[in-house]
Amino acid sequence: MIEFFKLLSNREISIIVWLLLIFIILTANSKGSFGKFLLVLKALFAKKIIPFYIGIGIYLAFIVTILNKLGVWEFSLYKDFVYWILSTGMVLFFSVSDLNTYKDFTKIVLTATSLTIILEFIIGFYNFSLIWEIILIPTLTFISILAYFAEMKKEDRNSKLVANFLKNVLAVLGFGFLIYGIYQLVSNYNEFFTLSNLKSFLLPPIFTILFLPFIYYVVLYVKYERVFGNLRRYKFLSDKRKRKIRLAILRYANIGLYRIERANKIVLFNKKELQDETDIKSFLRKHI
Repeated sequence: MIEFFKLLSNREISIIVWLLLIFIILTANSKGSFGKFLLVLKALFAKKIIPFYIGIGIYLAFIVTILNKLGVWEFSLYKDFVYWILSTGMVLFFSVSDLNTYKDFTKIVLTATSLTIILEFIIGFYNFSLIWEIILIPTLTFISILAYFAEMKKEDRNSKLVANFLKNVLAVLGFGFLIYGIYQLVSNYNEFFTLSNLKSFLLPPIFTILFLPFIYYVVLYVKYERVFGNLRRYKFLSDKRKRKIRLAILRYANIGLYRIERANKIVLFNKKELQDETDIKSFLRKHI
């Protein structure tokens, strides 16, 4: 564990320090805040979600094991791996309801492999001193939050001006960090161009792409659960009839996201046909 913490950069240490500080202040000043925090934890670890966490753990452990056997994994990658899980991995998992078409998955792949990840890696690779990072992190966060809320009030002219000003400030700061990173890269290129850094750079896009099959399975599960949940509510259908409909939907919708959506619309808007059609399988095959 001590070796793992030695891998943390000044920026990562400053983020952890501020998160701990905010958590301590919230819990110390208000008992209600701690109660809300417990409610959030309870929601994150609900019984329905825990099997997915176990599945994610097994799936990612399998990938790491394979990479380890191929000789490309090393201890220093665990830091990037944990960061990827807590950021990209969990964001993908909790946004499955927004993934409705194959284009949504294509966008994820394009984002994960875009040229901007090179610039982000350079900016993230070179840190300032710990004191400067502790100052910069809350400052940039505060400006970003102000810009976000000002952006929400576009109809107000003053808010729009403030939003544009804060965006320009963030853009200038971001450009400054990039220039600093490029300067450090040119000055210390031997430190940057190493095999370990290459692995660290490639880990996020590779794991994002390898994680997508699991996310696709979760999307399928959520969509089928919605379809079958709607079907379960119908008391005018016998259990035998419902079973036949479910099997037909599984057979004809299969793993097609669009076909599952069509099946859901049939369940919602074709109640009469679901009840009266003598050959329900043919009906579903035709319309799915």
